[in-house]
Amino acid sequence: MMFITINTVCEFICFLAALIFLSNDKEPAWKLFKAYLLLTCITEVAGIYMSHVAHISNYQLYNVFLLFECGVTSYIFYYLYKPYKHKLNWLVTWYCIFIAMYITELFINHFKSFVSTTATIMSVVFVFASLYYYYLKLMDENFERLILSAPFWWVSGALFFYFGSTTCNIFFDYLAKSKPITYGHSIRYFIFNLLDIILYAFWSYAFLCRYLRRKSFS
Repeated sequence: MMFITINTVCEFICFLAALIFLSNDKEPAWKLFKAYLLLTCITEVAGIYMSHVAHISNYQLYNVFLLFECGVTSYIFYYLYKPYKHKLNWLVTWYCIFIAMYITELFINHFKSFVSTTATIMSVVFVFASLYYYYLKLMDENFERLILSAPFWWVSGALFFYFGSTTCNIFFDYLAKSKPITYGHSIRYFIFNLLDIILYAFWSYAFLCRYLRRKSFS
């Protein structure tokens, strides 16, 4: 039962939605995202096992996963920017900066903790990337029904999650000291659970929109 949490259930449902709705999708970005969601599920289960069963630290696992999170999420944003003539060197430059920050923090921490500062900066960048996508859509003269726009809902999920997680990280000390609300969990725990629900619900709906769009064209 320890492996069944709000987080793992949301991740699994989202991965299942990706398998169903993106099964015949030919776009490399969406195909890659299915593999990323599978990796996310495996990482979360492995992290729980290491922490609660093997009783060993799992921060190195999440350090490695962060490389994939940044790489895949950044690539998806690049894919969404492509119709607006954005170049690949933007993606390469950002990821090089991320790797430099990542390695620097690892050495500063002597490889003994999670690269929280790098993760926070990454989240801030993704918040601005989401807002920039909204700007591009606002300036776009081509009409699109946003209620059925897969990119719009994918970006919206990312914006809610990364903005919320960034805010929680900024106020981490305050939230960590807050009294447990119920079942011994702090308000930070419930905030992150809510963010996970929003993120994976929006992404699952984005996959559905992608499926409906592909079906209408076929």
